[in-house]
Amino acid sequence: MNKNFVLDIIKKLKNKGCDQCDVFLIDSLSMSSTQRLGKLEKNERSNSLEIGLRAIIGKKQSIISSTDISEKNIDRLISKVFEMATFVPENQHCGLASENQIHSFSKKDQLKLEVFDKQTPTFEKLSKTASILENGALSNKKITNSEGAEVSWTKLSCILAGSNGVFQEYEKTVSSYILSVLAGEGKNMEKEYDYKSKIFFSELGDFSSIGKKCASRAIKKLGSRKIKTCKTDVLFDSRVSSSLINNLASAANSSLISKGTSFLKNKIEKKVFNSSINIIDNPLMKKNLKSKIMDCEGIKSEKKFLVEDGVLKFFFNNLDYSRQLNQVTTGHASRAASSLPSPSPSNLYLDKGNDSKKDIIKSLKRGFLVTELMGSSINISNGDYSRGASGFWIENGEIAYPVSEVTIAGNLLNIFQNLLPCSDLEFNYSTNAPSCLVNNLTVAGV
Repeated sequence: MNKNFVLDIIKKLKNKGCDQCDVFLIDSLSMSSTQRLGKLEKNERSNSLEIGLRAIIGKKQSIISSTDISEKNIDRLISKVFEMATFVPENQHCGLASENQIHSFSKKDQLKLEVFDKQTPTFEKLSKTASILENGALSNKKITNSEGAEVSWTKLSCILAGSNGVFQEYEKTVSSYILSVLAGEGKNMEKEYDYKSKIFFSELGDFSSIGKKCASRAIKKLGSRKIKTCKTDVLFDSRVSSSLINNLASAANSSLISKGTSFLKNKIEKKVFNSSINIIDNPLMKKNLKSKIMDCEGIKSEKKFLVEDGVLKFFFNNLDYSRQLNQVTTGHASRAASSLPSPSPSNLYLDKGNDSKKDIIKSLKRGFLVTELMGSSINISNGDYSRGASGFWIENGEIAYPVSEVTIAGNLLNIFQNLLPCSDLEFNYSTNAPSCLVNNLTVAGV
């Protein structure tokens, strides 16, 4: 990728008459291999180059993107984005970071994050891995069908530059897998899945063991029952508990706060969880999916407590929303080549608790262990929560039988206040959480 190519476009935009401007260039290479029922279904490779130009004239801004970076097309884009910026409505809060807000990009600090895997897998390795993954599940005779196993790898090379002096150039990789199989017993069938994403391909795990464990979970779900509607303690397994933290992040996003449409709008410095709860956003973690040394507006990335000792400490914002809400920018701006910066978390996680998941289950006279959530009916304006679920009924501290076709209902503020994390925190996704116990939720069945 060519730094001078991007900087030259900045000069042309300034010469055209832009007061401020930035350019984002992304070169993406993706490879994936899919196997189903022991046969290779497809190998796919895609390579795309996309560029985004943002023009700001006074308090008006526009953005345009293209996959054609020829000189002729770049000149056309410059003229077009400038013209667009003269016609759009004013946004009093738009604009690039001031010079004293900008963090200086350091290639050395970027490399310390370890977000780039130098090893590029071949199609042979991807297809072999997908085969091992699915065959691990199919080796169990009670697995009667498979929706397939897919293993993928992506490399991103990015350059972002602005007329205010912002500059960053970095590479990152993401490796992932997904597996979905069905267990059958007579007319009874149950589906189970597994997926994971990591920076380094070698850290995805033992694929044969992953397949076997997925098969085992599917079989345990056979013979599932419906239960009567009741109030009970609900234990969200670590594979689904991160969704609660994502609900929190959505409600703590300044895009909603600025509109007054979040149930957290008046909760800054208020106790939202119990005093043992800490929820951290840490963009400086090594080998994590959303690690970065600065956001896409040039603001320095820092570890922050979203919730500290149960107290909500900030809202995720970018420059635009920080100006609207008269807040300090939190450095959470993210964007694609074709979009304006918007707030989003980085590596967000709920800190682990002291008790193991096994011990929590033993402590319950009765309860519901949720292993899968389906659909979503969540009202962010008031926190009302309702989701379809399946899992296992707990009786006298033991897993009694599988449960399906139920709905969990409550309010997120009550859920947060009664949430107790277990000790099984792992970092496999962009948002992570240990298993979490929530007391006294409604489980609607028959």
